[in-house]
Amino acid sequence: MSSIRPSALSIAALLGLGCLDGGKDDTADVCTTMLTNANNYSWTGELNIPNYTTAEKEDIKLDFGALTEDMLCHTMDPVADVDSLGLTRFPRLTQSEIATGLTNNSLLQANTDGYVSCEPGDLTYCMLSDFTFGGTAYDVIGSYEAAGGAYLLSISNGFDPGRGALFLLFLDPQPTSTVTEIEILPTCDIVDYVVDMESLTPAVIPNDCLTIDWSGLTVSGNGEPLLTSKLDEVLIAHFGTLTAGEIDDQFTDIELLADETYTLELTGGTTADLSGAVSADGAAFGGFTADGTWLLGLRCTANCTNPAPMFMTVVVPS
Repeated sequence: MSSIRPSALSIAALLGLGCLDGGKDDTADVCTTMLTNANNYSWTGELNIPNYTTAEKEDIKLDFGALTEDMLCHTMDPVADVDSLGLTRFPRLTQSEIATGLTNNSLLQANTDGYVSCEPGDLTYCMLSDFTFGGTAYDVIGSYEAAGGAYLLSISNGFDPGRGALFLLFLDPQPTSTVTEIEILPTCDIVDYVVDMESLTPAVIPNDCLTIDWSGLTVSGNGEPLLTSKLDEVLIAHFGTLTAGEIDDQFTDIELLADETYTLELTGGTTADLSGAVSADGAAFGGFTADGTWLLGLRCTANCTNPAPMFMTVVVPS
């Protein structure tokens, strides 16, 4: 297999306000709210990725027709929702080490020595022989062997490696196995997590001061180092009736449960004006209101395997 970036799958001290005397920074003439590590939520979790043993160096049929729920237990259509399957080989890592790396966003390009993909179209299966390297034919069957390492299969909505994973599983080729066809079954206990958004210090953000600065953030919600250069999206979510504690128990569904959501693409730097955030239908974010619960998140969607926000806080409007 040829080397490319791994594919796979992708969760807050009273703010130090850079705005004094009515919230204005006299030197920059910009009102800025500084986000701190104390504002960040905390979470612990792991991925329990299922394993399927098959024969090695055989043309394996990967049938996902029974996959009617994704790994977050959301209903999915195996025809309409699945655009691609990606197979990544890790020559030196165990399945457990890969799962931990996916959880912590710590996998590196050097950890993998190959990635191939298949686009099934209206079919609900791919043969191993259907996988290509960027559209170029490759002898995947000849390279599919126990001695090659660990193999991670991602079933995704979309075509970009590492994004939109609906389901993950390990393929385990063995010389003693005669299995040449697997039926991939829904498994809702892949993602195991505990989220705490009640112990954080809420972020106080004035509606006339919607610029935020995260240059001081150093720790992600799971305690791992936070690299601000990886952040590429702001998420704002409003829940009319749910409390932070109630959201904790349903964290993987926050975008489904929210009454309003807004996003803002980040293209660099460590500041953003939240007034530029928009909803899915293009409505502009109009500011925080006093009712319900508001969440503010910073996410890495392009180059991170874990979709949990690196930063998430409860917002208290001011």
